[in-house]
Amino acid sequence: MREMKVINLKFVLPLLVLTSVGCLGSSVKKDITLHDGATLVKTSEYQILGKGTGEDSAFFLLGMFPVTNPPNTELALSQIMEKFPNGKTLINIKVQREDRAYFPLGLVSVVRVTADVIGDPAEVKEPEIRRK
Repeated sequence: MREMKVINLKFVLPLLVLTSVGCLGSSVKKDITLHDGATLVKTSEYQILGKGTGEDSAFFLLGMFPVTNPPNTELALSQIMEKFPNGKTLINIKVQREDRAYFPLGLVSVVRVTADVIGDPAEVKEPEIRRK
């Protein structure tokens, strides 16, 4: 009887460790949402200034208890606009939510936004070169 318990423990313990290590750092992509634009663009006379990315994340202890504020999509959008000071609005917006499990500590939920920043071509100035 005692040998049976030792054999079961030798088999179950490594199996338990291997399955829990497999969850370490894994990520699950959940929602992908596409939007045409952040605001209504009434003219076709605009210039794409560049493509930007922004993200925000939150940590949940044991996957259930929030330690930080939930991920904010608006914060990720504002990070994109900060990179382009001449930008007016965003088009071709892609919002992606991803969950990363860190066994046994918890779960990190990430919102990642990518978008094209547009602006008025008249306001986009080339950098001036000063000659001496």
